[in-house]
Amino acid sequence: MYRDPALTKLLTYAGALPFWALGLAHVLGYQPALAAQAFIAYGTGIACFMAGTLWSQAQIRAQDSRLMLIVSNITALAAIGGLLAYSYLPALTMALHVAVFLVLLAADLGIHRKGDQPAWYLALRRNVTLLVIAAYAVVMILT
Repeated sequence: MYRDPALTKLLTYAGALPFWALGLAHVLGYQPALAAQAFIAYGTGIACFMAGTLWSQAQIRAQDSRLMLIVSNITALAAIGGLLAYSYLPALTMALHVAVFLVLLAADLGIHRKGDQPAWYLALRRNVTLLVIAAYAVVMILT
């Protein structure tokens, strides 16, 4: 399942770049409303993508995977809910997205503990989650 670690790492780290580019554009005042909307929309898309990876993990596991399916759906719906609430409650949306990314990381940690992921993948997920959460923190603190 984890056949190309180099490409996976490259694409995963590259996926964190838009968080920083959009977050800095917002903080620095370059089209701040558009940058903020794009930041939240991108975060929603990535959160849903990561929730989908849980869904696929649940489909290939031999053990009972109901909890993983439920977490997958709840995190995707929470991210979308945050997107919809952003114009009314931006701080809540940002905090909700951070929580979603932490829950998704915790789910990957659970998968790893059962021996279904290599150590390099969990380290990658941890590092990129920290990069993404840091971008959210910068935006929340500086705006």
